[in-house]
Amino acid sequence: MTGASADGYARQEDTRGFFINMALEVPCAVDRPKTKKGKLLAFRDEEPIPKLTVEIAAQRYSKDKLEAAVISLARECPYTLFVNDREILSIATLPTHLKELFVGFLVSEGVLLRPEEILECAVDHAARLLRVELDVPEDRLEGMESKGMLTSGCAGGLIFSVEAAITRGQRFRKRLKVSGSTIIQRMKELDRHPGIYSVTRGVHSASLADADQTLVILEDLGRHNAVDKIVGHCFLNHIETSDKLLLSTGRITSEVLIKAARGNFPIIISRSSASSVAIAMAKQQEIDVATYVRAGRFNYFAHGGADLVEG
Repeated sequence: MTGASADGYARQEDTRGFFINMALEVPCAVDRPKTKKGKLLAFRDEEPIPKLTVEIAAQRYSKDKLEAAVISLARECPYTLFVNDREILSIATLPTHLKELFVGFLVSEGVLLRPEEILECAVDHAARLLRVELDVPEDRLEGMESKGMLTSGCAGGLIFSVEAAITRGQRFRKRLKVSGSTIIQRMKELDRHPGIYSVTRGVHSASLADADQTLVILEDLGRHNAVDKIVGHCFLNHIETSDKLLLSTGRITSEVLIKAARGNFPIIISRSSASSVAIAMAKQQEIDVATYVRAGRFNYFAHGGADLVEG
């Protein structure tokens, strides 16, 4: 089924229940999430989604020749998050899937525990604002104040509570069985995703997968933001994550590992490296880590999150 979306792109429904943006092939959920009582959460986008790429006149050097060229770059836009009328921070991001980004951020910070705690979530693209109204205890909002700019880059993410980031206690997690070939195949599917990266070579991607297929791939300028979008997507759509794989194109730092733990993932997979602190945290939280997944090989840090089998 094909139809026009609010942002003007044609979209086609695929067999997994997602709309595929036919220009960018970025999946997004068909149905708005509901509370446990079945009430639709109040989500609104108040302006059309901005164009995701910028074309810049430049030059390209190839085969000993310098020629004029037009280079496509990913658009970076700052959006400011307000929670219950409090300005929290600004994030420079690829302006797509902003609800997933900011909700995932709040989940990663331990502010949001249940989807029904969201009363309203509104994106204003013209003002570059996202306003969220939450029904949460005041103690979860304490310390939430203006933190300045969180860049889209990969130097590090802003974490309100690094020291206590994973001290709230681990939720029940199923024991996942995964084969080496599955890890390699899911990473191939992430690498081959025909999204913004295929045009700009300037974004990171993260994906949600199970043993049979890749379920969702989302992109952003920074690896932290891309992972937050996956966490937010699962949270908003009531997706069980204890039997899922979380994949990233970027390095696994302590901040990224915290997001995996908050999202209740048993394993995180990267085509790049992991920091020593991230591995130590993963061991503490019983999250398995696979790194440098490429060319049919990878490194694996087993911490009891999953059962890795040969084949």
